[in-house]
Amino acid sequence: MTRTSLIRSITKRLDTLHSASYFAPTMTTALESAGVPVEAHYLAQRSAPLGAPSAELVVATFFNYAPAYVAAHVPACWETVRPADVTTARIAGVEAMSERILASDAAAASGTDRAGLDELATTILERLRPVLDAQSLSGRPLYAAHVPALADARAQDPGLQSAIDLWAAITLLREYRGDAHIAALVTVGLSGLEAIVLDSATGRSFYPWSMRKTRGWSEEDWRRTADALAARGLLTGSGDDAHLTDAGAALKEDAETRTDAAVAAAWDVLDDDALAGLADDAKAVAKLVLGSGILPSRLFGHGSDANR
Repeated sequence: MTRTSLIRSITKRLDTLHSASYFAPTMTTALESAGVPVEAHYLAQRSAPLGAPSAELVVATFFNYAPAYVAAHVPACWETVRPADVTTARIAGVEAMSERILASDAAAASGTDRAGLDELATTILERLRPVLDAQSLSGRPLYAAHVPALADARAQDPGLQSAIDLWAAITLLREYRGDAHIAALVTVGLSGLEAIVLDSATGRSFYPWSMRKTRGWSEEDWRRTADALAARGLLTGSGDDAHLTDAGAALKEDAETRTDAAVAAAWDVLDDDALAGLADDAKAVAKLVLGSGILPSRLFGHGSDANR
């Protein structure tokens, strides 16, 4: 496996911890307690570091959300809760999620207790620190907003501080690569909706129906865009069961390659041994998170889902 492929794999596996926080019941509870409207939970928690942003700013930085959907919740959500309080609630949700992961069968099966999680998190943080220090703020607005917002993230339980620190570090990695990926998608000529229609067609992302629901796109919007992509030779058809053509797969890989190049300088600070060690640790994190059941696997796949 090349260094580039290994970095992609590490990033994806570590990201399971960040992604799980959007689905964790503990996060829902924490945000509800803070006064965040349920329909605005995702938009509010991820955009709060921007400081009560407008709908337009959220649309720009999130890239693939329907403008009308965003405008229905932002900036109205800031009328009921302060952005700083949303971030505080977000950290509380992550802390409670960490406890749930430790109480899971996956943790029991691997023998991971608090001390074990602390050791794993501390090791990963030590290896990631040079990468985080090398990440530039330039051209990365959502990442830049998260840097100060998460700098003082504190757990109520000191024994879970390393878990919070790990989640914060992974979040910074995600937003850094995410900003770069948006730039790459724009460069290869894809809109936000086009990008997620193609992503769903890989069969490795959200089901089309799930993508539409979570990002606020109508069936009509989706179908019109899929028709256009099929006409360009990027999809095999316009239905939810469509797959990428060779040209569609090549375009997506082009965007990924450009993204890899945009983050490569930060990862170059790690030698091959450190990268290999991080890969093993990332695998352990992913196994814990996926085994906890927090991420709902039924939302990911291809085509329709009778249980939706």
